Amino acid sequence: MKSPAIRIPAGKVTPIPRKPKPQDVHIEVLGRTLKVHTLEYGDTLTRAKEVLESGFHDMEEAYEVTWGSSPSALDSTTWLLMGALNLAHRVAQLEQEATRTTQDLEHTLSKLLDDVPDESYDSHPQPSAPPGAQDGLFGSEP
Repeated sequence: MKSPAIRIPAGKVTPIPRKPKPQDVHIEVLGRTLKVHTLEYGDTLTRAKEVLESGFHDMEEAYEVTWGSSPSALDSTTWLLMGALNLAHRVAQLEQEATRTTQDLEHTLSKLLDDVPDESYDSHPQPSAPPGAQDGLFGSEP
């Protein structure tokens, strides 16, 4: 037996949505304007800028407390690398914390599942087939 052909009525084809195109965004970071080519602009990029600037501000304060002067004596490459290292360290700590939290949740879930009693299928017997009924969907095999 031949399968019927599938026909799509004219005018009923749904177009595939197009992915948004990256756009150029100008953002000021640490007193410098940067042009960023991005798909996402808004809260995430703004929050990233705030975290970066806050991190460098905290570094400046710590430097002044420790050394009694501003960090202007350091070259900009060293200062930027120190800032990048601080942020990378923060990311690594957050990843460790997330992994630890996930493991704790998995352990708790496992303990909860272990405490759930196994139900016996015999406690809820299934109705049996009437006498003379065929085995399976297509009857019993020879």
